Amino acid sequence: MTRSRTRRGTGPLLACWTAAAVLAAGCGPSGTDGVPAPGGTPGAGAAAPARVDVPELLRDSWVTDGRRGWFVEGAGSASRPPFSLYETAWRLRTAALPGRHGEGVHVRPVRLRRWIRTAEAGRLDSSGLPPVAQTDLAVQALRAAGGSVDRARVARALESLRDGGDYRTGPGAHTAGPGGTATAVRVLTLLDLTVPEPVVTAHRRALRELTAGEAAADPGRAVPLLETAAALGVPDTGRDHVAALARAALRALTPLDADPVRLAAEGTLRDAARRLGVRLPRFDPRTCDGQVLPDGGIGLPGAGHGDPQATYWALRLGCTAVRAPAAGAHSRAGWPTQGARESALSTSAAAVAVAVAAGRTAEFAVPLTRQVHEVWLPRLDDPAPYGTAELADRVNLRQIAGALGADLARDVQRRLPAPSPRGIRPDDDARLLLAALDARGSAPGRAALCPVLRTAAARGDGGGSLVRAAWLTAAADLCDLPRLRDRARELAGRARLDEAVYRAGDGPSFEASVLGTWVERPRADAVTAWTEAGLCAAGRCAETPDALAAADHTPLRTLAVLLAARKGAYEALFPVSF
Repeated sequence: MTRSRTRRGTGPLLACWTAAAVLAAGCGPSGTDGVPAPGGTPGAGAAAPARVDVPELLRDSWVTDGRRGWFVEGAGSASRPPFSLYETAWRLRTAALPGRHGEGVHVRPVRLRRWIRTAEAGRLDSSGLPPVAQTDLAVQALRAAGGSVDRARVARALESLRDGGDYRTGPGAHTAGPGGTATAVRVLTLLDLTVPEPVVTAHRRALRELTAGEAAADPGRAVPLLETAAALGVPDTGRDHVAALARAALRALTPLDADPVRLAAEGTLRDAARRLGVRLPRFDPRTCDGQVLPDGGIGLPGAGHGDPQATYWALRLGCTAVRAPAAGAHSRAGWPTQGARESALSTSAAAVAVAVAAGRTAEFAVPLTRQVHEVWLPRLDDPAPYGTAELADRVNLRQIAGALGADLARDVQRRLPAPSPRGIRPDDDARLLLAALDARGSAPGRAALCPVLRTAAARGDGGGSLVRAAWLTAAADLCDLPRLRDRARELAGRARLDEAVYRAGDGPSFEASVLGTWVERPRADAVTAWTEAGLCAAGRCAETPDALAAADHTPLRTLAVLLAARKGAYEALFPVSF
């Protein structure tokens, strides 16, 4: 049972200035929702990345909770990393609290810095956070991890957001205000950077004009003003006034539920009051009772798990019912986004192919095998018919198992429901391809699939496609039908622009070129051909020449393809490239 109801209107006001706003309420323009920060477009103007250090990329991509593990895509990207700025910053801040909160955390500052430097400049659009919050969280994360901050970069980023005596949260924000200003001043003073005089003057005027009644009615304005006062200092003549404002704001916060916004606001207020020499009534350690989730944390509304910022503030304030969160699954570069978690199986199939080529599977094999047994196999236990996504997962799982050893491959073969053509139409090229790949190495699967594949192959090719050519090739291998391979090569030839270069539409396409090369197995050096077609350069490739110019990293699937193609192992290009 909760202690009280949130005072009407106060929650949204608080959420507009505290970091929880960006996280919880999303109110106010952020400068990132449809209005990118200058230079923030992913990949825009990106310098060509250095050649990939495969072992380092694999280790940055490796996410583990100490027992199970999997891989994320994009660990080499500075514009769209697979790591959550919000999650990483608040978890690192929690780990840095006094006590044993950092157990199991293995983030390395130098690896963290590789992607968080974009947020340091307020340009990590993929974070979904306003630029001022990005800069703040990047600085907090680096400091908590023991890393170094680029003070000049931070100063430039914040100055670009200043509007006279206040700071905007982002370029798209309609007005500057106390929330953005408090965040900017917090960062400037943390780094011993100069706060511009117009900001100091404007803040002191706003603080002087704020009454205790207004502070009680609008703590969402009062708390950031007090936080800025604590950072800048106040004249002795203003101390009684500041104390009255702090006590009035606390009186407004105390009756509220212990939700993330209240906890962040009260934690910030108490920190400011302590620095200002203002004594406030003691925080009641029972405040969070009844709000704690099963994992020991405080969550956002409707969430079933603790939120790292809310839990941080609950611990800081002294909520006795709250427990420090386990480190959870993370990389040495940070904690993954939800999207990275959801694509873990597909990404891991590509990463394992890279690890095999680089002779690096041993260091990942045991946790990855547990992930297969305990997470992915149980998730794929539904019988046929299989949708396209399920078929892709089954193919990816078989790839991983096959790379990690015969025992795991046998376990996967035994525990996965049998390959089946149920529900697959003769004109569904993508599912026919995946089903043919899924049935490889399975006698029951071959028996079930081959009649259906023969029937589908009897259908006229029509305009044809490289996907059809690919499934005809897979069917030829599965069902020992050489004539299908001949038809596949004929279809692929229609899309060929040059040896090993194929089109999707009118121009050259990397994905089409990989498929076509897998189908036709030319004698040409495919990597040289792709490079001459503008699809590859300096150890990286992209779907089109224009995409290559904007790319800032090499995806794991692309890297797996390149490693195979450089050896002339064209038979290994697929299905890892799917």
